[in-house]
Amino acid sequence: HHSLPVNNLLMMARFAVASLLFISLQNVHGRSVLNLPWEARKSNIIRVTRQTCDECATLEDIYKDNGLVFLLFYERNLISHHNYKSAIVAGFFEVCKDLRWSQVTCGVVDMVEDKGYAEKYIDPKTAPAHIAVRAGEPVPSRKEWVDALLKKPGDKATMLWHLKQQLAAEEVGDAFQISVEVADSEQLKRLTSQHEVVVVAHLGAAKHAVDGFRAAAQELVLSGQVARQLDLSPAPAGNSKKTARKQQKKRQRARVLYVALIRDGAAPPKLERNEVAAFVGGELQSQRSMIPDAKAVPNSELLESIKAVARPAVSAGNLRMLPEDAAGKEKVSEL
Repeated sequence: HHSLPVNNLLMMARFAVASLLFISLQNVHGRSVLNLPWEARKSNIIRVTRQTCDECATLEDIYKDNGLVFLLFYERNLISHHNYKSAIVAGFFEVCKDLRWSQVTCGVVDMVEDKGYAEKYIDPKTAPAHIAVRAGEPVPSRKEWVDALLKKPGDKATMLWHLKQQLAAEEVGDAFQISVEVADSEQLKRLTSQHEVVVVAHLGAAKHAVDGFRAAAQELVLSGQVARQLDLSPAPAGNSKKTARKQQKKRQRARVLYVALIRDGAAPPKLERNEVAAFVGGELQSQRSMIPDAKAVPNSELLESIKAVARPAVSAGNLRMLPEDAAGKEKVSEL
């Protein structure tokens, strides 16, 4: 007669353990930009707050799952009354839109709601202010960089330049972007000469298809399903400018680039509409995948079709990037 209460207690205990496990797993995983609702992913904005909502994350969680973070501290209610302040905020949102589908995740802290977050990094009186964060640690700026920002408040190009100085000053090319949109064959030719592996999709002008492809490429790279860059041999000793420049070019060459071809004239002759293929060492490979007709969020079918082309291309690219003596391949010409 006593078995029912004991069983109930056991079930309750199991439920409690399962709930705690679920909560702890949620906390471990943080909040990646990949898990945002589709509209928030397209704007590349996470609301950084202790409040709960679909596009919200705590400061701790945004750092856990996003390696590079661009963070804005502002007072949402006060912006419309200050031209200078509203220019900075508008510029930040423009930069973040440019960086959607990239390696940089943007977050915004409304100081009316979460002043404590701002006080960790800035004097609240100086808001709006933005900081760059790598692996959870704020990256310092320099006075001359900040001066350039102050001369052109909210200017998108200056803000992107400043972010690059903070997070990727040693790189040539666009070190943040995983994918680009290309409208002419000359631009494609230039990119295939700068990057050893270029994965191309012949999409045309359909915005949903372009966004879907670029979001899928971002997911494959950020989740580690396809390598972001090819294997590189250790840099040679010596710190001459010439050596440093060669290494910059080599790192650019090793970055795998995804290209959405948005005009028929940009596509190579042998690539049909809605096909994915890859260039390795400037040569179009024979492997093809079809892009499924996805209208919105990238699905597993789209991810698999890109992966089927990207993975063999990365393997082939790695063989070509090995030193000449080890691979027996012709040396990749320095650009």
